[in-house]
Amino acid sequence: MRKLFLTLVAMLGLVITASAQTDFRPSVSVNGQAKITAPLDEIFLSITLKESDSKGKVDLEQQRVAMLRALRKCGVNTEEQLRLADMASSFFKRKGSLASSQYELKVASAEEARKVFEALDDAGIANVNIARATCSKLEEYRSEARRQAIRNAKARAEELATAIGQSIGACYEINDYSNSQPVVYRANMLAKSAMADSITEESAEPEVEFKPIEINYSVSAKFVLKE
Repeated sequence: MRKLFLTLVAMLGLVITASAQTDFRPSVSVNGQAKITAPLDEIFLSITLKESDSKGKVDLEQQRVAMLRALRKCGVNTEEQLRLADMASSFFKRKGSLASSQYELKVASAEEARKVFEALDDAGIANVNIARATCSKLEEYRSEARRQAIRNAKARAEELATAIGQSIGACYEINDYSNSQPVVYRANMLAKSAMADSITEESAEPEVEFKPIEINYSVSAKFVLKE
C-alpha cells in the first residue's frame, strides 16, 4: 500500500511539473499610449435679456425682437439653434424686481460665436456668456484613441523583439484601463475679450478661442515571443 501511495505521489508530481511547463510561454509585455484632440463643435452661449429700471427702459419683447434680428443677420438659424432656457414673467415680478428672459444658443465654432457676440453687442445686448462647450463626436474620438493605443503597444512589442533577434506572435492578453482609469480629457475654454462687458471701443471685434478636448488613453498587452 505504501509503495502504491508513493507511486501516486510521484505521478502527481510529474503531472504538476508538465502542466507548469505547458503553461510557460515566452512573451513580451508592453504598454501603449495614445493622445488625440477632439475639436469643440458644440458651443453653448447664454443670453440674458433684462428690463432696465432706467427711465428709457426697453421691455423684454423689444429686446427679444432686437436679439432675433441680430442673430439672423449673422446667419443663425434661430428656430434650430436658439431655445428659451428660463423666463421670469413681468406679470409675476414683485415691486423692485425686474423681468428677465434667458436663452441658450448653440453654435458650431469659435468663429460663429465671435460673430454672435459682435452682432448682439451692436444690438445693445450685453449680457452674453459662454456656458459650455463640447464635441458631438467625442465617443468616436475615444474609440480612435483606444485603437491607436493598442497599435502603439504592438509596434513597441515588435521593436523590442527585433532588438533580440526574435519576432512576436499572437496577442493573448489586453488590459484596457478605461474602467479603472477613465479616459482623461479637458475642455479648456479661452475667451479673450469674449464677454460683452469686456469689449471696448479700442477692440475692433471680440476674439473667441477654444482649446480642443485632449483625450489620453492607455492599454497594456502581452504578445507571444517567437524565435
